[in-house]
Amino acid sequence: MKTLIKNGTIITASEYCRADLLIEDGKIVCIGTNIGDEADVKIDAQDKLIFPGGIDAHVHMNVPCSDGSVSAGYDTETMAAAIGGTTTILDYVLQEYGKSMQESIDGASVLAESQAAVDYGFHVIVTNPDAQTIGEIKGLIASGITSFKLFMANDLALDDQQLLIFMEELARLGGLACVHAENGAIIAHLQNGHRQKKQLEPYYHFQSRPLSSENEAINRVIALAKTADCPMLIAHVSNLEGVKIITGAQAATPIYTESCPHYLVLDDEEYRQGEFAAAKYVISPPLRSKEEKEKLWVGIKNKGIDIISSDHNGFNYATHKQLGKDDYTRIPNGGPGIEQRFTLMYHALTERGIDLSRFVDLIATKPAKIFGLFPQKGTIAPGSDADLVIFDPALAWTITAKEQQQASDYTPYEGLRMKGRVAKVLLRGEVIVEEGKYVGKPGDGKFIARQTLRSQNSKV
Repeated sequence: MKTLIKNGTIITASEYCRADLLIEDGKIVCIGTNIGDEADVKIDAQDKLIFPGGIDAHVHMNVPCSDGSVSAGYDTETMAAAIGGTTTILDYVLQEYGKSMQESIDGASVLAESQAAVDYGFHVIVTNPDAQTIGEIKGLIASGITSFKLFMANDLALDDQQLLIFMEELARLGGLACVHAENGAIIAHLQNGHRQKKQLEPYYHFQSRPLSSENEAINRVIALAKTADCPMLIAHVSNLEGVKIITGAQAATPIYTESCPHYLVLDDEEYRQGEFAAAKYVISPPLRSKEEKEKLWVGIKNKGIDIISSDHNGFNYATHKQLGKDDYTRIPNGGPGIEQRFTLMYHALTERGIDLSRFVDLIATKPAKIFGLFPQKGTIAPGSDADLVIFDPALAWTITAKEQQQASDYTPYEGLRMKGRVAKVLLRGEVIVEEGKYVGKPGDGKFIARQTLRSQNSKV
């Protein structure tokens, strides 16, 4: 089938151009002016912007909670991703206790295959870095799962020697370490002090995870990565000092920086809400001060931040977050954002006068390059998948939980006014979003096997 998109302004990470797009069998085949009208489907993109489909490289689906419930999954959240302009997600799959990494991936695959509305891939969150787990890395990389999440804090924390051993094997096989960098000892010490003083409200989550906790861990894990010569992405960096530590590391292998919309548009005032409402913002690392939020924008402007991911977790305030009503340390960490990431960052960057090519790089192109999806994903070019967002820059609207597709009963961005909104979304050439509604069907999404950085860089 042929689809022709006419009269739009195409924006990639390197250029703008007013041009037509011809799509055939799910691929972009031609970009040019005055392309002929022979097509099965014609789309007029007059006064619209055409972006590559967003790639959200950090989402969490079906996360288990202490009461046996789970957060929202592929059925609702991938539709929300599509409506918001994201056409590919990378889900952090937890290695369940007592199971191999492959068994946990197999369980996620069954759900995603039947439910996913967008294309998808997986990372693995490592919980048991023993010899058997390390022995699985080679097979998972061969199957297209090339990145592994390593925690330095929380219940999933690995010690430095475990981190180093795992990184050495990733370096040998071409894998990528994705690291949650916080100092577990600092956090545990401060939390114990809060318990003794009966300071158990959500506000103290923010107090228990200071900048020193994050930045010490960033410094330490960089030393480990250098020792192992392991490529690494440091996830959800919340402050400019952390960004500067990473960009100044001078490592032989790449070290990438990820941040998230909430660190760029929200701040620690959210923790000062009355009663238990601050639980909505219990995330790790926590939101920082207004001053730190403003400083972090320097990392966007000077390209110290490589990608923007949502770190989405589809918890409900009325149920999941209430698990910590008597003790903030029991509040499930994370919040929803998969649906708002694309437009929120478009609005925030344009409001600050930042070039739209930088926007594309942050939300699509650089994630594709880091995670072995480029040039199949993340760009608009002949031969690439026709994953496209047709965007109306003139449309003004307000973010509300009432109108969102994602299953959470709240959004951290409630009431924020946006300028610009997704009009249509195409996944491999098929229209899946029309006028803000999902018009595809569950299971349309496909698993995308990813290349390693090593193999991709030899081709790009």
